[in-house]
Amino acid sequence: MTTVTGFDPLSPIVQQNPYPYYEQLRATAPVHYIESVGAWGIFRYSDVENAFKHPEIFSAKDFIANAFGEFDPVPEVKSIIATDPPEHSRIRRLANAGFRPGAIKAMEPKVEAVVNRLLDNLEPVRSEFDLVADYAAYVPVNVTADLLGVDDPDVREDFKRWTMDLLKSPNRGVLPQEELDRIHRSVAELRAYFTDQIEYRRKNPGNDLVSDLVRAEEESQTLTATEILSLVTLMQFGGSETPSHLISSTVYNLFTHPEILDEVRRDPSRAMAAVQETLRQNSPVQMVFQTSTQDVEVAGVTIPADAMVFSYISSANHDDTVFNDPDSFILDRPNLNKHLSFATGAHHCIGAPLGRMMCAKAVGSLLTRYPDLQPLESAPEWMPSYWVRGLARYRFTA
Repeated sequence: MTTVTGFDPLSPIVQQNPYPYYEQLRATAPVHYIESVGAWGIFRYSDVENAFKHPEIFSAKDFIANAFGEFDPVPEVKSIIATDPPEHSRIRRLANAGFRPGAIKAMEPKVEAVVNRLLDNLEPVRSEFDLVADYAAYVPVNVTADLLGVDDPDVREDFKRWTMDLLKSPNRGVLPQEELDRIHRSVAELRAYFTDQIEYRRKNPGNDLVSDLVRAEEESQTLTATEILSLVTLMQFGGSETPSHLISSTVYNLFTHPEILDEVRRDPSRAMAAVQETLRQNSPVQMVFQTSTQDVEVAGVTIPADAMVFSYISSANHDDTVFNDPDSFILDRPNLNKHLSFATGAHHCIGAPLGRMMCAKAVGSLLTRYPDLQPLESAPEWMPSYWVRGLARYRFTA
């Protein structure tokens, strides 16, 4: 039996399969101080949902500081992900333009073109390739580049490198100096590139999100040049990272459930249902960083003011008081829209509709193009991360 005392999110054993630990914590210690990371963990659905809905008590103000520390690409301003209402509402309102339903619908042909081009690239290596590194990682990188108006293929490769380096920053306390130096270089390159892009779009506006944000600034709204830089760098990171894990995790779920795989192969439109259930079952974001603004009692435990709090989305999504048979992969759950993988309340993910659409097209098109696709390993390893969940690699033959 997994014990609470055995829960350490930095442990490789926990990172490979945290769900038995979450189940035990929900049952016996739904609010638990995690010594290895110096944070209070919240594990039950109702408590995690409540934390999202009360930013005046569970603030996002230290999210970037906790996640990235000295590697924050734009430390001069508060990132949208690290602000609370009403300031958060002002920035989000301006950023929403690129993610309205009409804008997402207009992106579909571009997403399909990206997916088809990447599937073409698999042809020479179809005898053995890594689904993660050779396909899933490139879909969101290229879609995000299109959204931001980036055409240069070399820069798209830089996107992937910058994202992978920045993703290491939560582990900065144990990284060797060589890796820390590499992250610093990537952050500097990312910032310099988008600073130049913002200035270019000011003089040469186009039909892209960077141009939309620049126009908002020039129309005397309340978005500053530095806030534009902060938004764009966050969109580059968020848009390039977590969707890639959602793609590979969805494929993993399908190949470990052959009857559902057959259903999606017969009808690729069912890939969206598979993506939705994967969001619940294997959320690419395990938890979010919050800060308590006051002493607050949760599940009979008092979390002190100014404490770091980890609200565990991935545990909430497996809470059997909300989801029947939570460890099973089931399409078309009647209450699937209750999952918290995109958060809820003020910080509900702005890119959620684009992410779902992109991942569904990536999965459905992959299975259609390669009907003989087969994994070369039955138990692939998961990434060594206490924050993001995704496969380290997943080898296939087509």
